[in-house]
Amino acid sequence: MSIELSNYMVYLLLDYPFLLPRGIGKERYNQTCSAVDDQAELLDRIISGQHDSWYASASTFEIEKSSRKVSALWTGVKLAKSLQALVTQDGWGNERKWEMISQVWVEMLTYAASHCGWKEHARTLTRGGEKSNMGIPKLSETVHRLWNGWELRVVMLLSLFLQIFLILFGRRRKYTAGFWIGTLVWLAYLSADWVATFSLGILAQKIGFSETNCTNSSRGSIPAFWAPVLLVHLGGPDTITAYSMEDNELWLRHLLVLGSQVAVAFYAFARSWWGKDPLLFIAIPIFVAGIIKYGERNWVLRSASSKQCRNEMNELGRKFEEFSNPDVFEMTDEPVVGEVGLSDIIPQAKFLHEADLCFQMLRVLFADLVLGDSIHLATHIFLEKTAKEAFQLIEVEMGFMYDVLYTKLAKVRKSRVFLRAFTFLCLVSALLAFSLGMSTHNHAYLTAEITISYLLLFGAIVIEIYSVVVLLFSDWAMLWLTGQRKPLFISVYRTICSSRFLNNDKRWESRMAQHNLISFQRSKGKLTSISLKNLLGKSNIQSLEDVGDDLKDLIFEHLLDKRGRYKLMTRSPDPGSNDLHAILSERGDQVIGREKCLGNFGWSVKFPDFNESLLAWHIATDICYHDDVRKNVGGDAKNIPPNCEMSIELSNYMVYLLLDYPFLLPRGIGKERYNQTCSAVDDQAELLDRIISGQHDSWYASASTFEIEKSTRKVSALWTGVKLAKSLQALVTQDGWGNERKWEMISQVWVEMLTYAASHCGWKEHARTLTRGGELVTHVCLLMAHLGLSEQCITT
Repeated sequence: MSIELSNYMVYLLLDYPFLLPRGIGKERYNQTCSAVDDQAELLDRIISGQHDSWYASASTFEIEKSSRKVSALWTGVKLAKSLQALVTQDGWGNERKWEMISQVWVEMLTYAASHCGWKEHARTLTRGGEKSNMGIPKLSETVHRLWNGWELRVVMLLSLFLQIFLILFGRRRKYTAGFWIGTLVWLAYLSADWVATFSLGILAQKIGFSETNCTNSSRGSIPAFWAPVLLVHLGGPDTITAYSMEDNELWLRHLLVLGSQVAVAFYAFARSWWGKDPLLFIAIPIFVAGIIKYGERNWVLRSASSKQCRNEMNELGRKFEEFSNPDVFEMTDEPVVGEVGLSDIIPQAKFLHEADLCFQMLRVLFADLVLGDSIHLATHIFLEKTAKEAFQLIEVEMGFMYDVLYTKLAKVRKSRVFLRAFTFLCLVSALLAFSLGMSTHNHAYLTAEITISYLLLFGAIVIEIYSVVVLLFSDWAMLWLTGQRKPLFISVYRTICSSRFLNNDKRWESRMAQHNLISFQRSKGKLTSISLKNLLGKSNIQSLEDVGDDLKDLIFEHLLDKRGRYKLMTRSPDPGSNDLHAILSERGDQVIGREKCLGNFGWSVKFPDFNESLLAWHIATDICYHDDVRKNVGGDAKNIPPNCEMSIELSNYMVYLLLDYPFLLPRGIGKERYNQTCSAVDDQAELLDRIISGQHDSWYASASTFEIEKSTRKVSALWTGVKLAKSLQALVTQDGWGNERKWEMISQVWVEMLTYAASHCGWKEHARTLTRGGELVTHVCLLMAHLGLSEQCITT
């Protein structure tokens, strides 16, 4: 009880001084703390029992002599001597002594209680009253001591964990659009630098307190090499250097941060030097490795910035001018292969080198530069491919672009290989030196510090090894191996390709997100739970559908048709077939005109706002789909024609883009039009339910749709969509069309809308989608560019 009351009264002195009689309590407490620091060694011996005769010796005079003016240390020691003398000299028992001490503390408590006003006591009620708070100071003090001892250890391990997580999952966003992967990588990427910086700050502070205690096993010391290990962490893993393109543009800021962090790490290192850490030399190779890795990261960020890319692409563009010969287009396969140096590449690896050639052209386009007749080289490559092969080529090309913009993998050069080997050797030598040093200097560190040190060194080495493995089995390594044209390298390539385990460089998942406006709005009221996706506004994806071979064939054939109508070699432009701008401006009107239906449907694709056409066709496609499923296939959606299924998938995909990636579509009031249409769907929910469920069979021939027209909102596309659905269904009921023909036209309209959106979006906007697995619209944009269907491809 005496100890508890003693600690409690000091707690009141610090946190609630108004509950005690007035005085200079805070100043006296601070002076006493300073005196305790001055006499720390003597007090440690007294408390630990190494100075048994302290109360009978003259040693306490040292305390009296050095004690500060208002310090209570000398008074306390003198009082302790007198209390202990009651037992050793006056024959008291310990029980009697402690009974008296406890009574004194109770009397002090009552004295304080009676000399404090009621208002001061009332103020403590907001904290639960002082009686209920007596345990909290003890708990807080325990937690505080525990955190002080473990905060650095925890953040060092957390920094290592974040590095491991990023290298394992950072590259997965290259080929998957998963919400959780994207969110977790985002959190880890933002946290990694902050945690490493925070750890450096703690190190710079704590090393100063532990430097004089390197030989004191009871307190331990912080290893000097922890600071440079954090520089290695700040260098980041190879699989993710930038989370977004904006990070590349901020490379100069990262360079400034590099300088400041190296300075802090060197400061912590210097303090360890002054403290005579016995294993200080281990920090030197890690310091070198950390500066190399951190500098490498900044160099990669700078290389991927738009200004630097443009400078590099000016040089590359001049190289492509060497192929500016219109005769390239008329070459057969063999001369073109020889022209670009692919004649002696083995057939299995030819697609990699073709993808690399196309990628180099893409980089020129990405820098907003133009290509001349050299684009014919890429066009010739794609004209020889099937739809499946063309999309596979684009997948490799998009993977190359992702690696250039967001990772270190594309910057593999001889100098970098040497630096990577040197960094690895630095880390291995540090681990070996630390292991040997522990045999003679293990007293310098606590067990926890030794364990964490091994984890940090092993972790850094494993991350380096994993980075090398990822690089060795990437498309970049395969490209280099086959480009050497030597039997040994080709054998290695074939071995890797023949093994599923080794050949694991994943690409696009070939999936597209789906969002159906009517079904989403109808089910919205049925949602009873709030998920994280809803809170973050990422609940627009209703499902993911595979981009099947049929859809790839449909898109590729449509692009080849456009390519056929764009006669590059026509010297005298033919306005009917050779106007590239007109071809790129087609958004459904060309398909409708080919079917001689412009009079019936031309209005639906000529709205000033492209998003209005998109939403109108989306609603019409959905209504026609449900009407046909009910009437023609007996309610079994599995028996619908392929063109019908592809139309629904493209329709839902385009609305998903409108919501989550509006920057991939032409500018307009798409979000506002979508919201107004959703409100109109809510207003007409009952009528739409009857139409979709088939309870209103004559909807397309009755006046009921005028209810929708009357109630629809200003920018809603609901009435336009229902009107369009009536006209589409009339093709079968009145004009004698078959359902197959109708759905073929609808699917072609959707493909043309997709190509229109793809060609009216900037390259940087397409590049932003690569961090979420890539989008179908980006694949289409690349296909169009390589087929010459881009206004950046200026040919003679």
